[in-house]
Amino acid sequence: MTHCKKIFLATLCTMLWMAAAAQNTDRLDFVVRHTTLKPALRHASFAVCVHNITKDSTIYSRNDDLSMIPAAINKLFTTAAAYSRMGPKFYFENHLYYSGEIDRHGTLQGDIIIASAGDPFFCSDRFPHTDSTFYRLTDAIRKKGIKRISGHIYADTSIFEGDMVHPSWRWDDIGNCHASGACGINYNENSVDVHFKAGRRVGDPAVITSTNPDIPITNNVVTGPRDTVFDVCFYGAPHQNNRTCRGVIPLGTADTHFRASLPQPAMRMATAFTRYLRSHGITVSGEPDVHFTMPKQYRKLYTDTAFNLFTTTALTTQTNNNIASESLFKLLGYLRDGHGTFGSGRRFMYDYFQELDLSTSGVNMVDGSGLSRDNRVTAYFVCQFLDAVARQQFFFDYAGALGISNRVPEYDIIPRVPEDCSLRIKSGVAPGVRNFAGYFTNQEDQVFSFSILCNNYSCDDATIDQLIKGIIEEIIRL
Repeated sequence: MTHCKKIFLATLCTMLWMAAAAQNTDRLDFVVRHTTLKPALRHASFAVCVHNITKDSTIYSRNDDLSMIPAAINKLFTTAAAYSRMGPKFYFENHLYYSGEIDRHGTLQGDIIIASAGDPFFCSDRFPHTDSTFYRLTDAIRKKGIKRISGHIYADTSIFEGDMVHPSWRWDDIGNCHASGACGINYNENSVDVHFKAGRRVGDPAVITSTNPDIPITNNVVTGPRDTVFDVCFYGAPHQNNRTCRGVIPLGTADTHFRASLPQPAMRMATAFTRYLRSHGITVSGEPDVHFTMPKQYRKLYTDTAFNLFTTTALTTQTNNNIASESLFKLLGYLRDGHGTFGSGRRFMYDYFQELDLSTSGVNMVDGSGLSRDNRVTAYFVCQFLDAVARQQFFFDYAGALGISNRVPEYDIIPRVPEDCSLRIKSGVAPGVRNFAGYFTNQEDQVFSFSILCNNYSCDDATIDQLIKGIIEEIIRL
């Protein structure tokens, strides 16, 4: 084959590829425009952006400069920043300290202090039973020769601020476990497991059969018809000791459970551990309490290694775990300013955006999880951020922690992907908000980032999910 023929064939192949790509983009544009004409989106804000990372070019955009509520899309930023600052090999650690001296009879003339780096899964029932954590701590105390503790069991929360929830979080969120917030010491993901059973007739009060841990709950949940959708909401501030619940459960329900946010989790942990020690042969004279500042004189007794960053970020993104993302957010703030607060976490994130050379025009980030409706992003910023992260050394861990196609938590709207392609995706869902963003590779192994943001739609969630599914189907054909 002559040199001229080779050039001709190469040029022809390029032209054919460009024509096919243009045709696919035109089809995507048609679907997006047709979708936005639906009555459900008449008053909505709707934005789409698709970027070819391999070729470093934006191949499709519509309204990508609109500033919109991201919801859980915020977790994409928080987890990437955690990888960048702490590295994939980072492990949460929980420390056991003691103050005072141990006499020859095995009595600690002082206190035991438990301190954490904000481990979101400390004593979580998501994993092996709480007793396994307490067992390891108790075993360390025994190995030190301590049989009696003359002082107290303290939970040290000084690493984070006392405010567990952001002022802009919704009142109908913060009483529920998904908005419990992050404490210096978390306990069972700061949740209370509440079991209900229906009354005998429609309209009768539903009955709370058990709570774990036991807290006062004002129960206003009623029994609805058998086809009623389960709907229970808890109300209460982080440092209030009680919760109020409202809602409905269907007639005939023998047992169902919901999770409220746990008041004063550090104090609850200290109380539970004190009881555990006493029931396992170690006397504790004082009552449990919380340290808001670490005592000056103390010595380390034991370090319990918890979960690595990959496990934490996978649970953060794939299960929309808000306490994990807020723990990471405040920990990043602690590493920046020496105290983990919403403000210091925000400052770290804006430093990180600047480090990635990203413009934050139209962006406002006030928390790590996306619960605040004060958060704002643009579809263009989301894609630019994902592009920048794709060039970082930790990218494969980061992308690996995202949800896989057909396995987006709670929302089965993602189409089946061809075998030689891949899709990693994150959802961001709140009342009136449906957002999706992530990465995909096509059959030519080109890597793309995409973001679809929809705010203030006027239809039920199932309808908007199907509309967005049609757009995602076109995106993965690019």
